[in-house]
Amino acid sequence: MAAKGDSSNCDKLVQDIYGGDYDRFGLPGSTVASSFGKMHLEDSQQEASKYDLARATLVTITNNIGSIARMCARNEGIEKIVFVGNFLRVNTIAMKLLAYAMEYWSQGALKALFLEHEGYFGSVGAFLELILPYLDQPELQANGFL
Repeated sequence: MAAKGDSSNCDKLVQDIYGGDYDRFGLPGSTVASSFGKMHLEDSQQEASKYDLARATLVTITNNIGSIARMCARNEGIEKIVFVGNFLRVNTIAMKLLAYAMEYWSQGALKALFLEHEGYFGSVGAFLELILPYLDQPELQANGFL
């Protein structure tokens, strides 16, 4: 559904405010200035399709994920971010947005990586967290449990 939409019908972009790119801060005109920033206008509400709203929702969620991931990576000194989870399964729009956001907002310092079977890594992570307290118990290792 989001693939058929145009989020710029819902989101206020830099070009909507400045008439194009905002060179002083190096912002392309296509950068989202305000998610759903046009939705307070009755004309925009009438013109936006359900596809546009779906696309704008996806862009908003993806921008938030990317922003949080970028700040965490920056705080931890990480250069590559591996995105996993079923949100990304067959979601090329979100993957492209995340990859672009990581590259652009970090000025090339961060790279977004995506795995082929990303949907399983949540359960693998939960399993690893479950067994971590037991890793130092030699009797479990000796009996083949770990």
